[in-house]
Amino acid sequence: MSDARGTLIAVDGVNGVAVEDAARELAKRNRRRRAAVSSWDASGIFGELTIAEETAGLPSARTLLLLYAADLAFRLRWEVKPALDEGRMVIVAPYVHTAVAFGRAAGLDARSLSELFAFAPAPDEMHVVDVAAARSLSDRTGFVEFGSDQLLGASTKSVRRDLRIRAARTLKTISVVKNKKARS
Repeated sequence: MSDARGTLIAVDGVNGVAVEDAARELAKRNRRRRAAVSSWDASGIFGELTIAEETAGLPSARTLLLLYAADLAFRLRWEVKPALDEGRMVIVAPYVHTAVAFGRAAGLDARSLSELFAFAPAPDEMHVVDVAAARSLSDRTGFVEFGSDQLLGASTKSVRRDLRIRAARTLKTISVVKNKKARS
């Protein structure tokens, strides 16, 4: 999706506040390039999920990732592509690797996740924010934090924390592999 004028930057991580802060800082440092930030749930899909009635039940990891893919497609169509076409820098926070890490931590296979997000263009730059997921409920603003809370519902805190830790480890592995491929 990058062209001679615009630049797509991915910022991924399991701590929503830290990812948002990193994205805003990148945008601030690149004001001359009219940098913009595209954040998850721009479509409002997840906001709707939080107000669903209890009888709807808890979403599966696959459902959460399908919703994330739909939200990302919305962001790409309505926020990212128009800004890139104007020659702007667009910082997408979080992007694909955060969702893939969550899916892998929840037990989904890598191939199906790769296929699910095949529509998303490769970013020109990738940044991984290596900060643990928030412990405080009020600071859990990221997709991994939201997803683990939704997915596991009333499960113990340690089970939800374990999922977020596995997602963080998976994201680290993904970034190491991507960096090795980029250098070769």
